[in-house]
Amino acid sequence: MFKTMTRPASLVHGLLIACLAIAALLPATARAEGPRERLSLDAGWLFHRGEVPPPPVKGHGASYHQAKAGGVVGAGGAEFDDSDWRRLDLPHDWAIENAFDRQENASQGYRARGIGWYRRYLQLPESDRSRHIELQFDGIATHSTVWVNGIVVNRNWSGYNGRAIDITPYLRYGDEVNSIAVRVDADAQEGWWYEGAGIYRHVWLVKRDPLHIATDGLYANPVQRDDRWTLPVEVQVDNTGEAARAAVVSLEVTGPDGAVVARKETRVSVAALDSATARLTLDIRQPELWSPRSPRLYRVRAVLRQPGAGPLREIDATELHTGFRTLRFDAERGFFLNGEALKLQGVCIHQDHAGVGVAVPTAIWEFRLRRLQEMGVNAVRFAHNAVAPEVMDLADRLGLLVMDENRNFSASPDAMAQLTWLVRRDRNRPSVILWSLFNEEPLQGTWQGREMARRMAAEIKRLDPSRPVTAGMHDGLFADRNASEVLDVVGVNYQVHAYDRYHREHPGRRCSVPRTPPPT
Repeated sequence: MFKTMTRPASLVHGLLIACLAIAALLPATARAEGPRERLSLDAGWLFHRGEVPPPPVKGHGASYHQAKAGGVVGAGGAEFDDSDWRRLDLPHDWAIENAFDRQENASQGYRARGIGWYRRYLQLPESDRSRHIELQFDGIATHSTVWVNGIVVNRNWSGYNGRAIDITPYLRYGDEVNSIAVRVDADAQEGWWYEGAGIYRHVWLVKRDPLHIATDGLYANPVQRDDRWTLPVEVQVDNTGEAARAAVVSLEVTGPDGAVVARKETRVSVAALDSATARLTLDIRQPELWSPRSPRLYRVRAVLRQPGAGPLREIDATELHTGFRTLRFDAERGFFLNGEALKLQGVCIHQDHAGVGVAVPTAIWEFRLRRLQEMGVNAVRFAHNAVAPEVMDLADRLGLLVMDENRNFSASPDAMAQLTWLVRRDRNRPSVILWSLFNEEPLQGTWQGREMARRMAAEIKRLDPSRPVTAGMHDGLFADRNASEVLDVVGVNYQVHAYDRYHREHPGRRCSVPRTPPPT
């Protein structure tokens, strides 16, 4: 059961029919995996363009109250009057709605950005009280703060990373109404291109058992040794309940034709408010290989079951697609996929599209990628940031090789969290052949740049040792201390004059260079 509302209880009567109509549409957009529910929260938001200054806080009582959980005043609060706000559905880019203005930033398409607010209401049945509930945003441009029932639950400093927010402690159930508020600061810029403004990717509400498989907690990346293929699998199980619990983790792998090719299971015990990881390795005999010519995908499904006196009861499940392929970069001979030399015919593309800004429908993405393939493209660098998950799904399915690029070059906790999220989300994908730390950073040829890159590369290797790490360097290659020293594959942008010298001075180091430099 799921209800969506647009105002507190005082105005429910006037909007009840419309709200219930939207709620009736939600099952069609939900993807149920056993008892897990994944519900779309794209519909029924209220939007205000511009800042909403909070009322002044004066006096001891008001100062005391606003400092307490749930006591926020203004548009983040549960009781804020948003009756005159515009109603809309997500994804939404408000910048593309604005007229061109020659006084605005050329890099942002001569369109104003600024500040915006979103609010939404929902009700949860009493039966959800015992469940783990996450609010998931796939992307908000650019900086954002999220409140649930007047409590700050998340702050994020990038427009390109998703986030899964555990909102279980803040929710109300039954007849009580929950409020979600999001303040978006789109004046903040991360790039030198059009970035849009607003909640421009999908939003989800995910309900699970307190003992559940963590978001992005299923990791299955095939390995070949000699002629033998194995599939090492890790399943992170979280327990947000009040007592330790045990469960059985079952895995099933199906091939491109839908036939089961492997099964295995193990047991896991998780303390309250803790995590544990189940590790299994499955043998896969003569798998069909993934390649641009034949993007054959395998499905890995993990099921969590509760042991007991009777049959095992399924309490959570999730799945992903992976592919069997080998990749290798050779300093003398280039790139090899499945043991065969392959020329990368690549393009570098941003996520925005004419007419829709950054809120790009999946159909447009598929049209764009298929047209690129018709032109001979077999590789894509999504510059200079993570793209929406549905776009990465397309790359896997269509057989495009991907350089997966990080947005913010820094070893700070915030930037490292963004990098960790990117790798955990995409490390199962056969399309991904390179992790890129940065593109043309001024500190690339310095000791600071080397140290930041070293720490970032180490984090990637901790999460995914199977793929090389690269970065796009347009200077600093010959500095005494520079970022290229810690890269697996050195990206050399534009510097045609440096190719031979760099290869001569570093004969064993692998490089990636563009086929032709850009026009001067």
